[in-house]
Amino acid sequence: MSIWAYVVVSGFAALFVWFWWNGRVRAGAVQALAATLGFHYLGEALPRNLDLAGSPLASASSVWNVIDGEPSGKRIVAFDCAIGQGKGSWQGTIIAVKTEASTISVSFFDPALHLEQVRDWVLIYRPKDYGLIPSGLMPIPELQAYLEAIAI
Repeated sequence: MSIWAYVVVSGFAALFVWFWWNGRVRAGAVQALAATLGFHYLGEALPRNLDLAGSPLASASSVWNVIDGEPSGKRIVAFDCAIGQGKGSWQGTIIAVKTEASTISVSFFDPALHLEQVRDWVLIYRPKDYGLIPSGLMPIPELQAYLEAIAI
């Protein structure tokens, strides 16, 4: 094997380790956030009564870092997910609140956030971004601020 083959293989291995490590760090941060806010960390399983069918997020191919709680009596589920498959897929953080859409104002948070009423759940998320740098997963401090604001 040439030196360039070793460089390419090492580069891919380093990228794999970097993505794996970032996922582990984020999972730990989400678990700590759940403990701080009194939520339960569910890992990779959505609660049974949260059905994404009929929403733009129905094509979610995987979910992870699921937290579930009822601060102030309001049921809230937040999770990271991959929507779609292949080149057209994207990742995002979704906040689901069991309430009516009229009780939540998206402009209160961020005008880029999308609000979707699906049966008795309101889904709050950033839609797919077509920019050079996609928005991706919500940073933990931002997620915490939204969850605390919703729980009030």
